[in-house]
Amino acid sequence: MRKIRIIIIDDEDVILRSLKRWLSKKFYEVLTYNNPAVCPLCEKKTKICMKEYPCTDIIFADIKMPHMSGIEFLEYQSQIGCKLDIKNKAIISGYIGDESRTAIEMLGCSYFEKPIDLSAMSDWLNKCEKRIDLSLPLGTFKSCNE
Repeated sequence: MRKIRIIIIDDEDVILRSLKRWLSKKFYEVLTYNNPAVCPLCEKKTKICMKEYPCTDIIFADIKMPHMSGIEFLEYQSQIGCKLDIKNKAIISGYIGDESRTAIEMLGCSYFEKPIDLSAMSDWLNKCEKRIDLSLPLGTFKSCNE
């Protein structure tokens, strides 16, 4: 049986390292990216996702990053037909204004404010795990820059 895969996209290296360390201790496979443009889930070459299965089980995306926001990243994934349930996607941010909060609610994903409450995140991860079928493979993508 495979591990649950989590992708984290955040331009703050401290956040990437600390979340990766914490999540890896919980036996998740964790892939990190400091820019959505280098994440293989954001290949702008395609207009539709042709994958049969999601490429990851859970995604965390920072709200403010170079090239595109976390909200724009998740909207792009939705537009191309990403197979991952939006309920297993979350925005992380130091501050979420009213406009961003509305966009997050319209997307249907979760959000966590920094500093991240690890207890609340653990509860959310437990809910996500119930929606994941580990007997199904994950879709593949180009090599990851961790």
